[in-house]
Amino acid sequence: MCVIGSVMVLSACAPKKVQVGTPSGGNPPARGTPPAGTPPVVAASDLEGIASYYAEPYHGRKTASGEIFDSYKDLTAAHRTLPFNTVVRVKNEANGREVKVRINDRGPFVNGRVIDLSYRAAQQIDMVRAGTARVRLTILKTAAGPSTTNSLYTVQVGAFENAQAAQDLKQRLERKYSGVRVQSFSGEKTLYRVRVGGEADILTAHKLALQLGKEDFQAFVVRVN
Repeated sequence: MCVIGSVMVLSACAPKKVQVGTPSGGNPPARGTPPAGTPPVVAASDLEGIASYYAEPYHGRKTASGEIFDSYKDLTAAHRTLPFNTVVRVKNEANGREVKVRINDRGPFVNGRVIDLSYRAAQQIDMVRAGTARVRLTILKTAAGPSTTNSLYTVQVGAFENAQAAQDLKQRLERKYSGVRVQSFSGEKTLYRVRVGGEADILTAHKLALQLGKEDFQAFVVRVN
């Protein structure tokens, strides 16, 4: 994913969480373990905000889902919490243009942005020249299979190009929190992301992010799978 600056610490808030249905409607699922394809629970703020796009140097590299990223051919996108293979409609609120994309990557890791589009998708809604656009997302199709129900969320507290800075933050967090780790991600430059916990549902992960926020840490939720 595109990274701006040498150190990024991204903020969290207390957005309303909603279970988003698909336009096809249908009967609500029975209580108990949700079946494959159940609409994911997401924060309302994850469906409206600023879109950006990414291409080089990530074109041709593996995405977080393991696919090879083709920015110029595929209509794909990165989102922090929607399951991989979820199909969403992205509407550019400035001009009304829309594009359908499939989620196959994680990001964008820039505060205030909700989705990172492939170059081709960005062309479809005429946002290449501007670089960003205010958009609204509508979930059209949810992913089927274990990745939908066996979800895992973590809370990212910071991202650094300096490995020692990431280790210093990790040690600070470990005084109170368990499951703190530094994960390195190779891109144009290696980035060290500091993450806390591993939660089975997004609501619990948001509670952890809020708790960190009360202690002057800035954090946001990221879906791991």
